[in-house]
Amino acid sequence: MSWNLPPETHVETTLAPGRRADWVSLSKFRLQAVIGVYPHERLHPQPVDIDLTMQLDTRAAAVSLNLAKSVDYAKVARDLRLLLQGARFHLLETAAEAVAALLLAPFPDRARPEAVQVKLCKPSALDGLATPSVAIYRTRGDFEFLPGEHNGETRIFASADVKISLVDTGGERSLAITRLGDREFLTRPTQVFDFPDDFEPSGTGSILTSTDVVTPQV
Repeated sequence: MSWNLPPETHVETTLAPGRRADWVSLSKFRLQAVIGVYPHERLHPQPVDIDLTMQLDTRAAAVSLNLAKSVDYAKVARDLRLLLQGARFHLLETAAEAVAALLLAPFPDRARPEAVQVKLCKPSALDGLATPSVAIYRTRGDFEFLPGEHNGETRIFASADVKISLVDTGGERSLAITRLGDREFLTRPTQVFDFPDDFEPSGTGSILTSTDVVTPQV
């Protein structure tokens, strides 16, 4: 499978009939994250490689020079880092599904893709013997984005180990992440969170912000 040129049989688009869709790609993006089911994988981050493509019409951005009509690579990279480092997924399959949902969610400051392809790899998982990976293709219709319990909240994704929402906090969009039903916190666009294992919320249903913050280099 080519990640820059998806199979035409899988493409679903609202573009004019007969016109081939455009794709914006982000390749060979590596970050450190906790993804895995084994004890050593839960204790220490490991490298995760990301390749993705987003299907959207780039003509409006091309003629207007308005990046909001396309996709800002820096913002996408930042969102991926916040999601994957904050959620601490147990399975690559779950992580890939959450990434696809995040990319297809309605963001106010970027064009919304019609479809995405996501590939995640763990190059160090098998000590170099092989590289496990998961690749998925999703369209907007594969997800249901519903209002959440908090004002300005849109539910993006939920699984057995994590719930993820997009929250508009006075014009600043953030990700609200709940891990395992007992760790809930709100990320900011300029922050990356690495919570200690003994982190606990101070109240039921509260959204917390960590004091352990570093600025992502993207």
